[in-house]
Amino acid sequence: MRILMRGAIDPLEVMSPSKFIIENHTGGNIGNLLYLSSIARTILTDGTVIDYVNLKRQRIDDEYIEYVNENYDIFLIPLANAFKLKGHDELTIISRFVKKLKIPCCIIGVGIQQMLFSDESFYDYYKYNDEAKEMLSAVLEKSPIIGVRGEYSADYLKTLGFIPEKDYTVIGCPSLFTYGENLPKTKIIYLTRFSKIAFNSKSEWEQQEFYTDFIDYLKMNMNRFENTVYVQQRIDDIRMIYLDTLKQNLKKNKFYDVSKAISFTNANSWIEYLKNSVDFSFGSRIHGNVAAILGGVPSVTVPFDKRVYELADYHNIPMIDYKSINEDLNLYDVFNNADFSSIQRGHKERFVHYIDFLHKIGLKTVYDSKRASEFPYDKIMKSRTYPGVIESYDALPYEEKANRYREAFLMYSDKLDNLKRQL
Repeated sequence: MRILMRGAIDPLEVMSPSKFIIENHTGGNIGNLLYLSSIARTILTDGTVIDYVNLKRQRIDDEYIEYVNENYDIFLIPLANAFKLKGHDELTIISRFVKKLKIPCCIIGVGIQQMLFSDESFYDYYKYNDEAKEMLSAVLEKSPIIGVRGEYSADYLKTLGFIPEKDYTVIGCPSLFTYGENLPKTKIIYLTRFSKIAFNSKSEWEQQEFYTDFIDYLKMNMNRFENTVYVQQRIDDIRMIYLDTLKQNLKKNKFYDVSKAISFTNANSWIEYLKNSVDFSFGSRIHGNVAAILGGVPSVTVPFDKRVYELADYHNIPMIDYKSINEDLNLYDVFNNADFSSIQRGHKERFVHYIDFLHKIGLKTVYDSKRASEFPYDKIMKSRTYPGVIESYDALPYEEKANRYREAFLMYSDKLDNLKRQL
């Protein structure tokens, strides 16, 4: 089977940090790497080929449409918070592309993005209901069912007129099914001031009033604990820490010591770093904490929007109410009161439902054969060497700083030469 999947990068590709960052192979946020790699690990069986397309960069003309129709058996569309106030243009891109394809087209996970403290229905809140309905309808003409992230997103599709368990079903986030029916057991530790803590936050909200108490809380605890890191997920912030001259306007406004910021170019390195180097993960980014869960690291999520909440709720991820965040909230109490075993409850049942969904849309999985001793995805990954943690430029010795600039300069030079050749 030949599969074409929407994605900014092949998760098995070895890519230098310079290329990854400068060309933005994150899809805007490295959280995308987690569910993309999980889907690939699940459906990459012997005899299966998966290629990837970035629809915003791909020229979608008649020639490309014909190529896809002739060379692929199915087009897969992993989506996160696709229904949001910004970036709605891709809904139209997907609609137009899908309508011209003759092969099955299937959505694996899609959700809404709306603040938790908004009581307004998402249908009334969202400005692009027509575009959303058109895209979903186009997909359903070529797919038996759509997978949605959680109950809030399911309610939105119902409001649009789609029928639950006929047109759509809740599957959660594929990233939590990276290792199948077995989630890693959370390691048991005692939190001390020497524990290594990974913090994360929505950097795009840092200047928003509703987020102030949370930012102050993170700042207080990053100063209180001696061994902390801040995991960057958005491309602008990753660029900021990669080269000192990039995004200086961002750096001067950060609430944390930028030298403690880190990031990653691939899901496995992210998971392994947390697994081997971190004792506790805390923050408002769902995939920052999912990466920790996949590494067996205790984590607590603070949801501020309904997409994060619905995923944490569906997968029983430990979370606390953002309203409880204030200077009197002791992070030791947050840690000690959390039930880190909760993610195990119902996981096997959720996984079975997910696999049933994949079968329903016409996909085979590595879990279909009991004889499989090693996943093809893992076999390929073990044969390659991937970049590890991206440390902040501020934390590097002089020689490594120079090497990073040199590599980035060559990347920019190549891009400029390519542009000149196209003129």
